[in-house]
Amino acid sequence: MIDGARGREARVPRTAAAILVVDDNAAKRLSIQAILAPLHEIVEACSGEEALRAVLSRTFAVILMDVQMPEMDGYETARLIRMRRESEHTPIIFITADSYGGAEVPIAYASGAVDFMVGTIVPSVLRAKVSIFVDLFKKSLELERSLGDVTTLSERFRDSEAHFRAVLHNVADGIVTLSDDGLIESFNRAATRLFGFDEDEAIGLPFATMVTQTAPAGDADPDNGPLGRRKDGSTFPLEQSLSHVRLGTRTVHICCVRDISEREAYTEALQHQALHDPLTGLPNRVLFRERLGNAIRRSARTQEPLALLLVDLDGFKRVNDTLGHQNGDVLLRLVAGRIAGCLRDGDTISRLGGDEFAILPLSPTELAGAATVAWKVQGAFAAPFVVGEHSVDLRVSIGMALSPKHGDNIDDLMRRADLALYDAKRNQGGCALFAEEQERAPARKLALLGNLRHCVERDELVLHYQPKVDLQSGETIGLEALIRWNHPTGRLLSPDEFMPVVESSELMISITGWVINEALRKLRVLRDKGFDLTMAVNLGARCLAHDAGILESVEDMTKAWGIPPGKLTFELTESALIDTTLPELLARLKSLEQHLSIDDFGTGYSSLVYIQRLPVVEIKADRSFVMTMASVKSDAVIVRSIIELAHNLSIKVVAEGVEDEATLAMLVDYGCDEAQGYLIARPMPGPDVAAWLDTSPFGLPRRLPPAASARLVAATDISG
Repeated sequence: MIDGARGREARVPRTAAAILVVDDNAAKRLSIQAILAPLHEIVEACSGEEALRAVLSRTFAVILMDVQMPEMDGYETARLIRMRRESEHTPIIFITADSYGGAEVPIAYASGAVDFMVGTIVPSVLRAKVSIFVDLFKKSLELERSLGDVTTLSERFRDSEAHFRAVLHNVADGIVTLSDDGLIESFNRAATRLFGFDEDEAIGLPFATMVTQTAPAGDADPDNGPLGRRKDGSTFPLEQSLSHVRLGTRTVHICCVRDISEREAYTEALQHQALHDPLTGLPNRVLFRERLGNAIRRSARTQEPLALLLVDLDGFKRVNDTLGHQNGDVLLRLVAGRIAGCLRDGDTISRLGGDEFAILPLSPTELAGAATVAWKVQGAFAAPFVVGEHSVDLRVSIGMALSPKHGDNIDDLMRRADLALYDAKRNQGGCALFAEEQERAPARKLALLGNLRHCVERDELVLHYQPKVDLQSGETIGLEALIRWNHPTGRLLSPDEFMPVVESSELMISITGWVINEALRKLRVLRDKGFDLTMAVNLGARCLAHDAGILESVEDMTKAWGIPPGKLTFELTESALIDTTLPELLARLKSLEQHLSIDDFGTGYSSLVYIQRLPVVEIKADRSFVMTMASVKSDAVIVRSIIELAHNLSIKVVAEGVEDEATLAMLVDYGCDEAQGYLIARPMPGPDVAAWLDTSPFGLPRRLPPAASARLVAATDISG
């Protein structure tokens, strides 16, 4: 027995013609041994590893091997055995009890098998198959020992001819023997099936007429393998091996041929799957990077520019959440078709993942050519997409980078095109070309974020307050809290300069909590001075998440500052509402007994569902419409429509951005409820609010009873 094996050899005299049985099932090995042991020497191996050690120690007449084994299956074991010169021609028969489909048989033969037995082992069949190979093995040994004796060799060759022909006609591979000048001398049954010639027709023909090379003369491409040519002229991919056997004074040339059509088709299918997006069929990120790398190298050789465009769908998440992922997938396929329809045959389009696509125009492509491609893509999105019964409007943002100007390698060019894409989305410009300023922006963002992490503990944040006026009474009825940052450099930063960074980080939760608490503190101060006002604070989408905890802590803060229900208003943008799970938000807002205002109304993704089902008390007409309504008729129509819509739903309207008397007069005429803007007052520091309320023409709020001031807690420093 081989060293380390768990099996055993049958108790028969050790001969040169041994049979190796490889199976991890001891019972199955015992069964095969019972069938063969009386006649043959059996060596057992319980794994592929033991089988390899056995093959290293001796030569076997035939190997019987199971397919499914732990760690190393039969196919891999057979392939490794074939790699050793001494065992590359040892016959291997796969034996398995499982019923495989037709696809498994080509795999078995591809790994080096000469036969494949499936199902219950029939002893007589197994003995017959094994006996043929054992006899052939023994005869070959005898032939080798008798090469010097021509007479004996001839007799033994005649004795083995019947066995040899039986083997030739029963193996799966085509086997053809050739003369020195390449003429066919024998043609087994598998060869007749492959080439379509009868044996009598084939014998005497030049074998070169049946095998052709796909590569032209001088082409060393290893992928261009030989083709078999059938009798009817059709061809098939062919794998062949040629060996030479010296028999006495002559050499017999033996050619083994195999049809590998199924193997090549399977390999091509796997390669396509690995390099293409399964949803759209477009090249995936791996294939796109390969093509981009080739294009960059070609550009460097020819000194011709090339362009890279990254395309991202604006608002796709909203569509996906609204219509469902299945319809989202349909939309992505439609988008891929639209973009592809804008491009030339030589251009490459890829889906990098999610709703991001990449375009590599056929070089050379300068800025003008890249811009033309971008405009075509944007134009393709002018018409809505039809997904089932839904009509979906989509827009795209496009980032562009040029090589070699913006990068001479894949990573730099992809990164800079992505920075341009981010700039296009941020500025809502549709398309942007990479600029060095975009690359410096992330570094500034990181530095800004580092300072922001300590702004609360360093007491650097402050609130300014802008009054809201009732347009019927002319009195101030509330304030909006607006954050400012006393930056360590000494500058007072507005929200536009740092809040986008805050909103994209985990700091949004802690800073929002500080804003709400500080606004309630200020409201407490004003109430104790006799001013009965409301206070509005802005909430982002991140703060509405269930695990944020902001809304849960509001109840504690309002109780701590003694603020009655209904005095705190949360201002949310329409896009923040879209990103929120409506039932959960509805339940939490109702439990707080606070009000909800939709900010920047008319600029986001408006939905009457949210207005109807959430406790919305007001909507704020965006300043972009209000500021120009006195001079732009269409903006005036929009503002008037917003007011009428809200009033029909019993919701108040606040106009933002009121900066002149004409605008104020139009709002009063339209029946707008409240207004805020520079005409009334600019945002002011907390200590200035009380004085403004006492002196401004708009500062005549309703006053609380004088006893309200007794609610102050003397030990608490809440000076305004």
